[in-house]
This record gives sequence, C-alpha cells and structure tokens, in this order.
Amino acid sequence: MPSNSTSFYNNYYLEDKNSQENILKNDFTIDKNDYENLKTAEQYNLLYANTYGVNKKNSILNENNKIFDFNSSNFFRKAGKAYISIMNDTVLFINDPDKSFNKFGIIFTKENNLIYIGFAILIFSFMLWLIDITS
Repeated sequence: MPSNSTSFYNNYYLEDKNSQENILKNDFTIDKNDYENLKTAEQYNLLYANTYGVNKKNSILNENNKIFDFNSSNFFRKAGKAYISIMNDTVLFINDPDKSFNKFGIIFTKENNLIYIGFAILIFSFMLWLIDITS
C-alpha cells in the first residue's frame, strides 16, 4: 500500500493530486469535444473513402463505355473481343444441359454486345446490297 492516505487506484487515476477536477482522467480517456471530433473525423474518412471508391469505379466504367470517343482501331479491337465473347458464350450455351431462350438472349445483350452486333449486321447488309446491285 502507498504511504499517503489515498488508495492505490486513486493514485493511478489522479493526475493532479491537489485538484479534484481530473479525478478519472488518464491518457486513455477523452472528453466530449474530443469524442465528437473523433467521430466527425471518422465520418469524413468514411465518406471520402467511399467517394474515392465510387469515383474510381465510375471513371473505369466511363472509360470503358466511351463508344463514340475512340478511333476505329480501338473500336475494331473491342468489337473483336465482343465477337469472341459471343462465340464462347454460344458454345457454352450449346453444351449447357439447361437451355432456355432467356439465357440465349443474355448472350447477345450482355455489356456492349448489342452495339457490336448492330455494327456487324450493318456491315453484312451493306455487303449484301453491294452484291445485289452488281449482279
């Protein structure tokens, strides 16, 4: 036991033995203003983290969906990837024992496939028109 009149626990929590206003305050306790500032900072951090994540995701989606802003080589590169994806999905659909018309429609409407299918139909119809007018 300590030699003075206060107990061991009171000595631990008292920072200033002459005043009684800090009786239960040590390094690990915070007052109301500190708590409010801490909670506000946590909310701002969470808000900024979510905003950063959403902005990054939107910028990636926006970059991928710029259909009118890229050159022809980029368009043909993406169209090639879309056609390969359509062929792969069609082969998987043919080998799937649980076939439905809905699954077949999803193959062609997935992502930007409709744009590239429309472009292919346009080119194919133009070639058929050229064949028709030359014969």
